Amino acid sequence: MTLRKYGWLFLTTLLLGGLGGILVGLVFDMDKMTEGSVANFLMGMLMYMLYGMTISIVSQMGFFAYMTVNYFAKTIISSASLWKSIQIFLVLFVFFDMVYLRYTMLNEDNSVWFYFIEPIMLLIVAVATAYGKASVTNRSAWVPTLFFMFVVTALEWIPALKQVGVHATLSMLVPLLFCNVWQVMQLHRVLKPKS
Repeated sequence: MTLRKYGWLFLTTLLLGGLGGILVGLVFDMDKMTEGSVANFLMGMLMYMLYGMTISIVSQMGFFAYMTVNYFAKTIISSASLWKSIQIFLVLFVFFDMVYLRYTMLNEDNSVWFYFIEPIMLLIVAVATAYGKASVTNRSAWVPTLFFMFVVTALEWIPALKQVGVHATLSMLVPLLFCNVWQVMQLHRVLKPKS
């Protein structure tokens, strides 16, 4: 990967995070931003764009941390099937933790089934992204993409998962998903050598 390609991936991910932040602002706080003048609306959009860009930095750190862990794991674990099995186990483990820990930590009057919503929603996006990645590259990309999209996104999402409200969880998830899906779907293009 050249510095130019990395710069392109960094800037496009940053812009997508900003776009995700603007989308969150339009969906959740449109009434507050349209109360006052046009300046109030533009300032609100700017704040949400900067928020989304901040989330994109978290996403990019998670992406490159996963790339580093994946590289070392492939170096240390000689069997590719063992590393894939470990990743699948971690997906299941994180799914359980997202339900159980939130249920015990938040201690709300909700049923345990209420806490299945976020993990199932994230798993659907992760499976769809993994399917898309495998279809444009090869089948071996399915498990790493699923792992990155589910486990790494869940780890990046922890600050919002500590909250109860839909606004708190989705306002962080939307820019995260924009950025994580973009990065994982662009990786093979960025790494592709020029012919």
